[in-house]
Amino acid sequence: MRPRNLAHLAASDYDLLVVGGGIHGLTIAYGAASRGLRTALVEAADYGSGISFNHQRTAHGGLRSLQSARLDRAREAIYERRALARIAPWLLRPLPFIVGTYSSVWRGRTALRAAFRIDRWLGRHRNDGVEPELHLPAPRLISKAAALKLFPGIRQEGLTGAAQWYDYQMVEADRLTFAFAAAADRAGADLANYAEAVAPIREGTRIAGMQVTDRLSGATFPIRARMTVNAAGARAGQLAALLGAKRAFPLLKAANLVTSRHAKDIALAAPGPGGRMLTLVPWQGRALIGTLQSPGFVQPEASGVTSSELEGWLREVNDAFPTLALTRSEVTLVHRGLVPAVAGREGRAELQPAPQILDHAADNAEGAVTVVGVKYTTARGLAERVVDAIARRLHRRLPQSRTATTVLPGAGIADHEALAIETGRTLGLEVPLPTIRHLITKYGEAAAAILRLTRDRPDLRDAVAPGSQTIGAEIVHAIWSEQAVRLSDIVIRRTGLGALECPSETALATCARTAATELGWDEARREAEIAGVREVYRV
Repeated sequence: MRPRNLAHLAASDYDLLVVGGGIHGLTIAYGAASRGLRTALVEAADYGSGISFNHQRTAHGGLRSLQSARLDRAREAIYERRALARIAPWLLRPLPFIVGTYSSVWRGRTALRAAFRIDRWLGRHRNDGVEPELHLPAPRLISKAAALKLFPGIRQEGLTGAAQWYDYQMVEADRLTFAFAAAADRAGADLANYAEAVAPIREGTRIAGMQVTDRLSGATFPIRARMTVNAAGARAGQLAALLGAKRAFPLLKAANLVTSRHAKDIALAAPGPGGRMLTLVPWQGRALIGTLQSPGFVQPEASGVTSSELEGWLREVNDAFPTLALTRSEVTLVHRGLVPAVAGREGRAELQPAPQILDHAADNAEGAVTVVGVKYTTARGLAERVVDAIARRLHRRLPQSRTATTVLPGAGIADHEALAIETGRTLGLEVPLPTIRHLITKYGEAAAAILRLTRDRPDLRDAVAPGSQTIGAEIVHAIWSEQAVRLSDIVIRRTGLGALECPSETALATCARTAATELGWDEARREAEIAGVREVYRV
């Protein structure tokens, strides 16, 4: 990715300005730029640092939509799951799921057998154009004996067997988000993080862009565009209000618990005390459990985690998985974020079931659109519809979208190991094979570029701490090639060093020193950045 260039953003005129750098904003920017629209994107924090960071690292195929008879949503989920497998095969893997069947109408074998038949028909092309190693088997029912063997902690009262299906796990979920950012950049979109849209630029009743504040320097500048898309996630309601919208944008808090527990290579699903399904997913060898929700609506500022919230979520988890007996000390990180919500039965807060595209022309803000997304898996398809709508408003005939078949940067299957080894030999470097394999797992084709950074700076080949696979060159790469400007950007989302738990004091200090050299931090700034990382893990 090119470095953030706010002066260029201020001096340019765009067809489209996207506000929000989560998965929905990034896919919209990518889709628009790849089809010929002059596109800019600004994100108030870091790319993918909101709800796009908080999910179960799974590309779902829509089985839950079948249970509510929403064939349209199930079909869309199956299509988009396949699209992700085509464009990011390096970053996905098939993962089996299992859920118990019971003597009941909706959770019984008859209902699931019917759902699986529909799924087989809707998903009959699920493996078309997909690498053979990513082909997904059809879902099936299994016996009670097999269920007890695969899921020893399953609730046994009324158990009749189990259902098994396959979805994709995002092996490196944050790398997938950055692959979309890199694709948008490669297509010509101008991207800037830590650039907050604070007020619309009005020309009569038309929105002609946004005033944007650089959150690093405090300077405010205009970005002019013919169309503005508000894809600001938890801030979408606040931004829509600035545009003149009167409607509410309710939110609830969603969370997934990263634990120190080892997990077998199969995902387990079970209903919590309220009947909502929870899943225990193996991720990087650990058990990742969720998705949990706040009991009521929350404000956009309520992004932290309280002790009472965590204790309540632990009770839900242990009710769904009775033999787990998970304790607070075993929770190493709470992935959390704010998601769109609606009032369900008895006024309870529930997840918004479907995305929305809202035109603000009726709010005397012509030229502005708000997009409320609900699922990571279907973000690309929603972006395609948004860009089609933008093209109509701009009276532009655009080429057909190819984002469903074009492989994302760093996400394609290739002999990355051979390329990295050959790069090391060409540069005269002795790089341990475990280091090479670590780099290619995370960065794919970019592993060779990271190795090149160490040619003149051999210290960058060293691990940031004893026992860690992360090397100093990854930090430099994150800063100069992926717009990382804070230590949390580097540690949590770029390198994944802190994806499971807070890194050691040694690792944080090493990363902070390297970043300080590149970014000119003084000692006070370095300590503040380390404290900012620790805050992410605090309850």
